[in-house]
Amino acid sequence: MQQSSARPEESELGYAEWILFWGQLIVLGFLAVLGAFFASDNNAPGDYGCGLLLSLAAIALAFMRLKGRFDGAAADWGSFLLVDDMANLLAVIVVFTLLALAGLFTAARFDHGGLHNGGVALFVASGLLVFLSLKHVFDNLDRGH
Repeated sequence: MQQSSARPEESELGYAEWILFWGQLIVLGFLAVLGAFFASDNNAPGDYGCGLLLSLAAIALAFMRLKGRFDGAAADWGSFLLVDDMANLLAVIVVFTLLALAGLFTAARFDHGGLHNGGVALFVASGLLVFLSLKHVFDNLDRGH
């Protein structure tokens, strides 16, 4: 049997891309509502601030993705969030290492609640962003960009 090397029709790719785009906006909307829920609950120290910050960050990210879509920017998250060259990588490593340490110190000050969880989340997200940026830059160098 021979398989066709023809590309899928543009309409098939268009529907999948459309569903993925609106799916990410639905997830960001869910995170905005979840942040508002935690902010309104306000049971422990920092719940209001961390919940409000999550809500506002999700809304801002959704609007940035929507703007990028209308501007015709790349649809992948890698080119949207990560840096492409060594000079910017150095800045990302310094800034997000400091943010990770700030998250650890904040989490250590509180036993429970939003500030403890937010500090741990800031540490994890900062570390993840540094390592993903490292991979993205070195992948670009290997491709010769």
